[in-house]
Amino acid sequence: MATDKNARRLPLRQLLTHTEKHNRDLAELLHSDLTPKIADLHELSQPVRRRGQYPTVTALGNALGQLGTLGSDFLKRLDEFLEELDAIRDHANRDRIERRH
Repeated sequence: MATDKNARRLPLRQLLTHTEKHNRDLAELLHSDLTPKIADLHELSQPVRRRGQYPTVTALGNALGQLGTLGSDFLKRLDEFLEELDAIRDHANRDRIERRH
């Protein structure tokens, strides 16, 4: 969703569908991109590597940089997802109040 106003104008059903898709994208990003990068960094940070030599400082720096970039992207997407969940809650509260009157 580009802006918060667009999310609040969508019908609840479309908003739920879009948020569910966004949730699946976040899970895929976590499992396919972020988790392997964490595992790679963990392997590099071990004092004795199975392949022989110790990793260079450059290799550790590159791994940290990649992990930082992916982490910041994940956090940005997570913030957008939380905004969508807030929009769903607000929409549901409005509907509940309208039904009472």
